[in-house]
Amino acid sequence: MTSSPMVSVVTPSFNQAKFLEETLGSVELQDYRPIHQIVVDGGSTDGTVDLLTKWSARDHGPGYTFDWVSERDRGHADALNKGFDRAQGEIVGWLNSDDVYFDRRVVSTSVGALQAHPDVDVVHGEVAMISEDSGLQMIWCFPKFDYQRVLRGYHVSQPTVFFRRCVIDKHRLDPALRVAIDHVYWLQIGREHKFMKIPRVQAGDRDHSRRISRASHKFMMDTSQRMCAAYGASQQPNSFTILHDKGWKIMMRFQGLLHVLSIIKHCRTSDDEFAFPLWLDSPSRLVKRQFTMRITSRAPMGTRPADSKGSYVGN
Repeated sequence: MTSSPMVSVVTPSFNQAKFLEETLGSVELQDYRPIHQIVVDGGSTDGTVDLLTKWSARDHGPGYTFDWVSERDRGHADALNKGFDRAQGEIVGWLNSDDVYFDRRVVSTSVGALQAHPDVDVVHGEVAMISEDSGLQMIWCFPKFDYQRVLRGYHVSQPTVFFRRCVIDKHRLDPALRVAIDHVYWLQIGREHKFMKIPRVQAGDRDHSRRISRASHKFMMDTSQRMCAAYGASQQPNSFTILHDKGWKIMMRFQGLLHVLSIIKHCRTSDDEFAFPLWLDSPSRLVKRQFTMRITSRAPMGTRPADSKGSYVGN
């Protein structure tokens, strides 16, 4: 790996113009170069093409290149495979068109981790669940990668993931899948490639009514369970494993609280490090959501002030 390897960020997109500009901006604002950003759009009709055309015409400064295509495809996985074909980087990120990188050091942190650990092929981190209008809902934390946990349905936060090129050169996503494509991909590559967790918030996972995990939740869970069984999951974990997993989930909620408190403290002084216009409502609401919010449910929040462009709100 070169001292400053190129990083390609692949973004599949379809009718997500409402969110896409924040996604693009969160990549452009990274403090790392060179970055090659790729958007593979499935033929959107909501103004996405106009946005991509304007973004392509902008002067983004040295070290940032932008590549996009808009054409019909066979779905999310097919679009990602097309993006992987276009990727030029030694390291590749996967960022969906409604998600964002959390702060300006996400790419440099991920590259540094891969350079410091040559035996690791995939890095991932914690994720902020954010509202449709970029308000912080909670921090979702994850234990270190363990293949047996993934077989039991544990997730890796997809927008936080960066791969070495050898991963995407050898493994592609299954275009026949319509849901759970990230979970199935971890099952596919997790036996062969070493994962490493970066213990910081690396991305914002946007919660809105059209996201697949909400609109097709049951179908997604059924597909995940079926694919876990196909990869060797046992039919029913024993009582010790169930108790162990519950303990981990509680620990991860407390770990998320520490991140929430750190973000609150930071937002009271400066929001310059964030890579998108994050806003917060009251600390009491944030703490309550951290312990009570169900990952698959939209959390009630305060209203973002009309003049708020990424600042701390509430008392």
